[in-house]
Amino acid sequence: MGQGNTPLTRTFILDSSVGLLKCYSENLHLYQNALKPETSEIDFNSSSGFRILRIRLNLHKIRLFYIVSKPQVFIGIHSPFVPNNPTIDGQPISSGKMYEFQVELEREEHRLPPPYQTNCLNNGPSEEAVPLTNPNSYQMCLEMCKSAFSTKVYDCNMALTMVSSTTDLCFQTKYGEIPKRSYLKKPLKELKKERHICMQNCRPECLKLQYKYKVAEKDLYLNLKETNDYAFVDIFVKNTEITVLRHVPLYGSGEIFSYIGGLVGFWLGVSVFTFTDTIQKLWRKAVNLKMSLRIDNAQNSPTSEIHLD
Repeated sequence: MGQGNTPLTRTFILDSSVGLLKCYSENLHLYQNALKPETSEIDFNSSSGFRILRIRLNLHKIRLFYIVSKPQVFIGIHSPFVPNNPTIDGQPISSGKMYEFQVELEREEHRLPPPYQTNCLNNGPSEEAVPLTNPNSYQMCLEMCKSAFSTKVYDCNMALTMVSSTTDLCFQTKYGEIPKRSYLKKPLKELKKERHICMQNCRPECLKLQYKYKVAEKDLYLNLKETNDYAFVDIFVKNTEITVLRHVPLYGSGEIFSYIGGLVGFWLGVSVFTFTDTIQKLWRKAVNLKMSLRIDNAQNSPTSEIHLD
């Protein structure tokens, strides 16, 4: 888990129910690259828990995508290697509130790459990895296969949960449809077969993390102006028992062991999402009228004041 010392990663999410979302993530590694995911040593002997991150948000300084909308922020806690959609897995954040996330790491699994039976995908750092081509998780690999198919059929991307640019996203017409290409280089049946083969070749990641978290919401007691403007988010690691599964080459099977207390390397990804709450029909109409201009504004404008302490 990073401590706010590295630049945040910006991505976009296109959700059919709420519209276009902008996201800033800490310690996000969806693709293999030369950067090593940040980890911290956590003292699990602390009875009160260990705070690994504080986020201060000013929701009223969000620049909206659409004039008819009102600002909304979501916090998502997820694996650094797996994309996250806040409308499904996120926690809504409101002004004048303090949120405490208690994270419990349940299981950490270390598989072995080929030629071992676990046949996993190495999701460690690599100097030779080409940007945006090597997925860091099984879920990301599946999304990339579907994205390649949609690009060939619709000439746009409609499969990736989190994208770095809005340029290639698939936007619906006013009739709620996404037009297909007028000419396909290959028959549709053959393209579907390629997608199926691609998905079959996806392998589980060598490092897999499983954890859960609970959220406590409290009123924020500051002066009136600050209370109305700000929301605070604290993320704690709770004292917990962790099961680590390692596959050992010598025996070809797994060793399961646990440790309670002591120091443990803790991996975590945190994403701050913002989106505008608007009626779907109004959103589609706005997209049709001035999509290119608003995409430009969305890419160049700051989303909100985000401070990582």
